[in-house]
Amino acid sequence: MKGKWHYLYRAINKQGETLDFYFSQKRNKNAAYQFLKRCLRYYDVDTQPKTLNTDKHSSYAHAISRLKKEGWLRADVEQRQVKYLNNGIESDHAPIKKLVVSTGGFKIRKRAWSTIEGFESLRILNKGQFDFWLRDDERKTLVRERSAFMNRLFSYAHYWVDLHSLISCNSPQKRRRFQLQRGKIAQCLNVGR
Repeated sequence: MKGKWHYLYRAINKQGETLDFYFSQKRNKNAAYQFLKRCLRYYDVDTQPKTLNTDKHSSYAHAISRLKKEGWLRADVEQRQVKYLNNGIESDHAPIKKLVVSTGGFKIRKRAWSTIEGFESLRILNKGQFDFWLRDDERKTLVRERSAFMNRLFSYAHYWVDLHSLISCNSPQKRRRFQLQRGKIAQCLNVGR
């Protein structure tokens, strides 16, 4: 952005579903800590992953040890820095990189974040992580219906929804939190349960 490096942190699970992403000006201990803390906020201690696969940047080790000390992360969680295990996130990240490059770069951080959030949200939708929001009759022919769903969603702009939060309902706690909101949105979008 304006000739300066910025970093997009991303987390996926072993099924390849996007859990969360974080846009940062720096790649340091604090940025890694903020990102991992953001990812863990929706998980109870019992439902946290047993292992975290990261690249070999030293900031992750410091962030993980700090999260363990503060009680955000279980003490038995193992960090693995194995190159081939990190290939999943790198290959999942490639389409986003391609889209960002095709925009010609960003000049304003807020607009960069909004655009990347949109790219990530649509990517998550295309991966099928949002299919539980489709009507029962729409689940048969997903590509066309995902598009129809997005059209319905954006045609009801007065029912603004934090799309990223709704898409990334991967934890039971977060799903419960959005049940009430989902009911209201489902009524306006005519979504079956």
